[in-house]
Order: sequence, then C-alpha cells, then structure tokens
Amino acid sequence: MASRYAVARPRLAGPRWSVLLAGLRRPRRFFADLLERIRDDNILTVAAALSYYFFFAFFPFLLFLLALVSLLPVHGLEDWLLAQGGQVIPGEAYGMLERTVRGLLRQPRSGLVSVGAALALWSASAGFAGVMEGLNRAYRVRESRPWWRVRLEAVGLTVGLSLFMIVAFVLAVFGGQLAKLVGQTLGPAGVVAALVARWVVALGLIAFVVATIYYVCPDVEQQWVWVTPGSFLFTIGFAAASAGFSYYVGHFGSYQKTYGSLGAVIVLLFWLYLLAFFLLLGGEVNALLEHLSPAGKMAGERAAAPVEVQAERIARAGGSPR
Repeated sequence: MASRYAVARPRLAGPRWSVLLAGLRRPRRFFADLLERIRDDNILTVAAALSYYFFFAFFPFLLFLLALVSLLPVHGLEDWLLAQGGQVIPGEAYGMLERTVRGLLRQPRSGLVSVGAALALWSASAGFAGVMEGLNRAYRVRESRPWWRVRLEAVGLTVGLSLFMIVAFVLAVFGGQLAKLVGQTLGPAGVVAALVARWVVALGLIAFVVATIYYVCPDVEQQWVWVTPGSFLFTIGFAAASAGFSYYVGHFGSYQKTYGSLGAVIVLLFWLYLLAFFLLLGGEVNALLEHLSPAGKMAGERAAAPVEVQAERIARAGGSPR
C-alpha cells in the first residue's frame, strides 16, 4: 500500500525525545492521520477478531500460569493473582474467573502441567499471531518470518508474561513490607508516598511488558524509543477504560439479569475487546510517530534508511525537511 502518512526527511541531530516527538509538532495533522489509519487498518474489526483469540487463550493461559505456580514454593500466589484480577476485570466476569481458577487448583499438579502447557502455548501462538498481523498493518509490511519463528516468538511471549506475573507478585510482597516500614518510620505522609510509588512501579512494569510486545511482534527492526509512547498510551488508556467499564457494569449494567449465566462471558469478551483495541491503537501511534519523524522508518520499511537515501528521496520529490 502506498504511503500517504509519512514524508521522507533526512535524520536530524538533537535530543532523542525531541526527534521522537517531531510528529506532534503539527498535532492536527497527526490526529487526522491517526483517525485515517484507524479506519484504513480496520482496527475496530481486527480488535474484535483479537478478542476472540484472547478469549480462547485466556483460560488456557491461566491453566499454564497455575501450573508454573504449583511448581514454586510460594504461598498465597493464587490468591494474589485472583485479587489482582478483581482490580481490573469487571465483577461478573471476575466471578467466572474465580470459579474457574478454584476448580483448576483442585486438579492434580501433573495434569495441570501437561495439559495446561500444551493448551496455553498453542492458544498463545494463535493469539499473538493475530497481534503480529495487526501490528504489521500499522507499519505497512507483510509477514516475512517463517511460521516456526512466529510460533516460537509467541511461545516466548507467553512464558515471559507468566514469569513477569510471578515477579510482580514478589515485588508486591516486598513492596507491601517496605510500605509498612516506611509508614512506621515517616508516618502518614510516608505511607501515601509509598502507595504512590507502588502504583508508579506497577504501571511502569505493565508499560515495559507492552513495549516488549511492540518490540517483538511486528516484522520490522525496532528501537525501544519508538515503542515507548504506545506502551504508555495502552497502560493509561486501558486502565481508565477498564475502570470505567467496571463502574458501569457494577452500577448501571444488568448483564446478569438480561443474559443469565452468559452475562459473565459477554462482559469478559468486551473487556478483552478493550484490551485488543488499546493494544492496536498504541501500535498505530508508535508507527505514525516514527513515520513522521526524521529519524525513523518510512511506512513500508523494515529498517530506517541511511541519511543519504532519505536525502535523495527528498531531492527527487522536490520537498524539504520539516
């Protein structure tokens, strides 16, 4: 597809963040291009397809995660995982999640490991393959990696996400003890500061995980600086959307009364749809910022062109760098 979003320009010297945000110097054009990308790339439709993949990968992933947990000498991790899920997943869907997890915990550990690993890794391969396709659209490239590499990367992302959640539990435990110690030493002000610090660290860890997905999934050469804006957009946007949706379901929604036992499934599907939408939106923002920046790749390129090539393009087009 011919690019109409990026203008070829030579690279500019200067602070990295000023170069990164060059695309925002004309915000009206940036947001107009972003809306056009959302329409052209069918983000709403692709997000719906991804939510379907995520739904079938969700419980097998929990099975795989619980299999890992059962092998660790860590007490209380299952309850912590459920508590964290209760903070972001709407209440009706959370009830279904809790019942499923409690049922899985009653299974023999050997069954959890064998069946859970196979189901979760296969499902994650399908889910992350959809993410890769969606992010490839953002960068205007076609998938060129062999199928086995795509599957291996999907498996690696699944295992990495599981390990991240276990590490997050350890940090939460030590963070709670540290907050208690700070509160005893500095008083109420110290407690507030510790709570704020814990939230900042938690959001930063989520942003790092999402940035890793943006770095690995698309079939282009990435730099961490180009995947940072979208990861923070996802973290803030998805957290706000989840909180708003949970509030609506808790105070105004009547899914349980209208749909019965299917209400929890509908709520979970819509929550996964929000996750997929903000994941794709963050990828589009990353790609657009890079395409509009003098230091990034053009649309359709897998790697940034040398300065000489970009300068030649500008001269041939009769343009000038902005």
